[in-house]
Amino acid sequence: MVKGYPHQGNVFTLDVLHCQKETTTLITQSKNDYIIALKGNQKNLFKQVVEITESQPPRSQTRAVDISHGRHLIRKVSVFDIPDPKVKDFDKLKWGKITSLIKVERSGTPGKKDDKHLAYYISSLSLSAEIFASKIRGHWLIENQLHWVKDVVFKEDK
Repeated sequence: MVKGYPHQGNVFTLDVLHCQKETTTLITQSKNDYIIALKGNQKNLFKQVVEITESQPPRSQTRAVDISHGRHLIRKVSVFDIPDPKVKDFDKLKWGKITSLIKVERSGTPGKKDDKHLAYYISSLSLSAEIFASKIRGHWLIENQLHWVKDVVFKEDK
């Protein structure tokens, strides 16, 4: 244990609100890791991640089918390496040591209509697509249960 960092070795899964350079740097400096959702709030990083995931083959990939609760969803998770900085201007150090880029493609019928959704994540970890898929699903399971409690029990939406 490093002095000043009593909690080490944790993996923080965070939504897009926390996709900030300061947050990722603090997490990795404290000897922890992160998986953070990425959207257009970080325009340059988002553009680079989309470009990378569209232009190179994934390091790892997995596919899962979910048939439950009247829906049929397919989730494809692809993990990409950070390109060589000599080839691509991608400063991972400013972002708390990004090691992996993750692309999640969801498609299917979550009700009566077809739906497609793309999500991107950055991570300081180097894991397989299966493990990233599990950790991302676990995050959203907790997130969705929390929102249900807030909406139904505490009537937060009223």
